[in-house]
Amino acid sequence: MIWTKKKKVMASLVTVAVLGSVAAFGVFGAFSAETSNDGNEFSAGTVAISDNDAGGFLYQVTNAAPGQSNPANEACINVEYTGTSAAGVHLFTPTSALASAALSPYVNLEITKGTQASPSFKTCTGFTPATTAGDVYDGTLQTFGTDYTDYASGIALTNPSGATSWANGDAVVYRFRATLSASAPNSAQGASTGTHSFTWGAQSVAP
Repeated sequence: MIWTKKKKVMASLVTVAVLGSVAAFGVFGAFSAETSNDGNEFSAGTVAISDNDAGGFLYQVTNAAPGQSNPANEACINVEYTGTSAAGVHLFTPTSALASAALSPYVNLEITKGTQASPSFKTCTGFTPATTAGDVYDGTLQTFGTDYTDYASGIALTNPSGATSWANGDAVVYRFRATLSASAPNSAQGASTGTHSFTWGAQSVAP
């Protein structure tokens, strides 16, 4: 009887050992493989725009007479896009007072897109219009100051090839002509537009 119990215990131990061996084969005998895709990265592009004015003004006319139009009222500026992302470029004025300035209704502004072999602010020597004079804007300073006050409402400008999307290295020369209207009334004597700014704004666009 005693030997029978011992035999049963031994048989049980053998069974546990066998099962343990089977389990061990299940853990260490699996097949496996992997593949990797490395070097992933996401970076943002840049938007950058500049001009060659070196802090100077396009025009600053004093003591003008009605109908006055002299060469001093003509100035050219080169604007270049240097960002890495494609962008739209708009022209506007951030000077809110321009729309209501006393002389603004009587000053005619003509802005023309063109090319220049050797751009040098603010000379227009060698300037060639892209299409016709005033193709960017031709109207009064009052209208410009009323209609084009920020990027969203600004004049959409085209790059050298005529596309609305600007790329790195695109550059355009703009000729500005400001003239006191020949029909300016007597009440305009001594009036002024006040100092004002022109801004070329760039904003990235979807590719």
